[in-house]
Amino acid sequence: MRPPETVPATSPRPTQILAAAAIGVAAALLVLRWMAPDTAPAASHEASRTAPAPLPARPEPEPPPPLPRELSDALDLMAQGRLREAQRLMLDFDASPAARELLPDHRETLSAMLERLGNDPVLLAAVEFEAGFEDADLDRLRRALGSLSRDRMIALRRDPQASRYVDDARRLTAEVDAIEGLLGSDRLAALRLAQDFARRHPRFAAGLAFEDRAAEAIEDTAGRLMTANRLEEARTLLLELKSLRGDAARETASVDVRLASIEAVFQRRSDLDAAIREIEVLGRQRPHEALEVLAAMERTPENRRRLAQVESTLKLLLDDLDQGGPVVEILAADGSSLDQVEYDRREDLVLLVRARDDYEVVSVRFFWRWFDRDGEGAVVEAVLGSVEPGMVPATDGAGDARTAEIVFEATVTQAEHGGRSLQFWAEATDRGGRVARSADPPKQLAPERRGFLQRLGLRRRQ
Repeated sequence: MRPPETVPATSPRPTQILAAAAIGVAAALLVLRWMAPDTAPAASHEASRTAPAPLPARPEPEPPPPLPRELSDALDLMAQGRLREAQRLMLDFDASPAARELLPDHRETLSAMLERLGNDPVLLAAVEFEAGFEDADLDRLRRALGSLSRDRMIALRRDPQASRYVDDARRLTAEVDAIEGLLGSDRLAALRLAQDFARRHPRFAAGLAFEDRAAEAIEDTAGRLMTANRLEEARTLLLELKSLRGDAARETASVDVRLASIEAVFQRRSDLDAAIREIEVLGRQRPHEALEVLAAMERTPENRRRLAQVESTLKLLLDDLDQGGPVVEILAADGSSLDQVEYDRREDLVLLVRARDDYEVVSVRFFWRWFDRDGEGAVVEAVLGSVEPGMVPATDGAGDARTAEIVFEATVTQAEHGGRSLQFWAEATDRGGRVARSADPPKQLAPERRGFLQRLGLRRRQ
């Protein structure tokens, strides 16, 4: 078994030696420093005269002059994102006399700030919006809105004024689009919006002429309604237009002309209604007279259909009242039945004609002619005369009357009949146009035969 190895004695390390040396040097320096004040007076006068003079103190640098207040404010505005305000402030300062007194460094700062703002895309967009509003240029505002990217929009929102421009431009274009849409459908609504738009944006409204365009569209619509005979709708539309536009509507005579035309039609319709009411009242009692009044009225495209309806109603009423035809008969002069077959050839022949109808006899006519063995005369229509009492006289002997029963007198003079045989008949016509005849074949009368003594005048006629 190996014996255990002995451990040699530890020798000093180099690091320990260096540390000890450093400590000694430090101690020596401290001793020398401590001894230096005591040995300083022993130095010679020449040694002190040859020592170098101390260096002068280094002067403190002067601070740069401060920026002008305008440039400082502009920098603050730029830091806040209010670029357009900063640019205006610098442009106004640059145009002022104070800018000519700027130090070169400050002039360089101003130029750099203006250049940066002049090339800033966000500021350029804000300038476009501002110019669009200043010039009332709607197309320019639309282009500015269309050119905004998302990042540029976010940057614009940092500038309160630019943000307002964007919002105002959007509202403005939305209003314009709404009015344009209503011009093709609800023109009155378009006119109301256009008037409100003009009050708030007069400069834009002047170029768009929405009010004039809406008014023109309303008049065109009213014209089409008038053509379609929808006059009430047309009048309502035109009156609303006149009310909305006031003095502006009175400047164009077309609105008043259209309204006057519609009012004239309504007046004619009112007059027609009144006339038809009177005709209908008359028609309940005397439908034939109502038909006569109706026949005298002028037919126009506007009233033709309605008058035809009234005429049809009156004719039905007349047919209901006048269902039967007339009856006519010839009577003796005293009103008795005409049973005789002879008449006195020396005197005028006087007869009565009586006609009746369930509604009205409108005409009675009496015809006669002579005849003998040699031939016959022409048919003669006798003039009828009125009789008493209480019968309505005929007009010009035509027998026109307005009673259910009428009687007329017919006379054939001695000069006319010449003592020859006579043949006669009567005709009556009622309101419905039905014609009746007294007898068929016609009634005949022969001249009275006289004996020898009668012819000599020695025997009276019984």
